[in-house]
Amino acid sequence: MVQALNSAMDVMLARNPDVVIFGEDVGFYGGVFRVTEGLQKKHGDHRVFDAPIAEGGMLGAAVGMGAYGLRPIVEIQFADYIYPATDQLISSGRRSRCARHAAAASSAARRTARASRRSLPMSAG
Repeated sequence: MVQALNSAMDVMLARNPDVVIFGEDVGFYGGVFRVTEGLQKKHGDHRVFDAPIAEGGMLGAAVGMGAYGLRPIVEIQFADYIYPATDQLISSGRRSRCARHAAAASSAARRTARASRRSLPMSAG
């Protein structure tokens, strides 16, 4: 799965110069699960870069980037951290679409890691 995600983002970065990836430790370290490993070295630190630990700020920036034509991919380290940032997705994202009367579609993708019950080891007892 990690290799498939890395490959898909690599293809999109190569195909579209408007695609940028940012999040916590995604640049130099390649993300907490190494999903973006090697992408900064290949595509440059202006397209794959680290962001401060502020999920609301990252998603708010992604909404703004999408409104101006970029195609941001934001990595939130863990799914539990997305909840404080949902206001940016719901309020700001929707408001900007309504303000422009849906004349131009903006695009922002978010990626988070989530463990499912099946992937966790079951305890005996």
